[in-house]
Amino acid sequence: MSETRDAIGGCLGAVIVAVVVVALAGVVTFVGWQVGWWFNAQDIARTNHAIQAGYANQSALAQEVGAEFTDITSAQADAQQAPANAAADKAQILSTAAQICGQIPQLTIHYDPTWKTWDRENCTNGTLSATSALRK
Repeated sequence: MSETRDAIGGCLGAVIVAVVVVALAGVVTFVGWQVGWWFNAQDIARTNHAIQAGYANQSALAQEVGAEFTDITSAQADAQQAPANAAADKAQILSTAAQICGQIPQLTIHYDPTWKTWDRENCTNGTLSATSALRK
């Protein structure tokens, strides 16, 4: 009887060791899988940042901001010439200015230095400031 008990005890020990090894292998596999996803997400974020900071995208964004400044100037002139449409022109000015406030901080290439001054005077954290002269 003692031999049977020893045999069962030995087998039970081997089974416990095998279960622990399999469980550890599962944990290592799961952690490795999660780390792989994390590295993949980091790589995608780095790639997207590189694309957005690329010269072609930055040049296009700078051209777009320049065109929006032209739109604001045009709408301000229209508001002075045709006071009847002043409300619509004012809405267009505020909408365009809000777009510019969101875009200027994204520019990483050299651009017109007056834009930075305009941004300081009219924008707060990428949005049109409540104290902007354009709101008056």
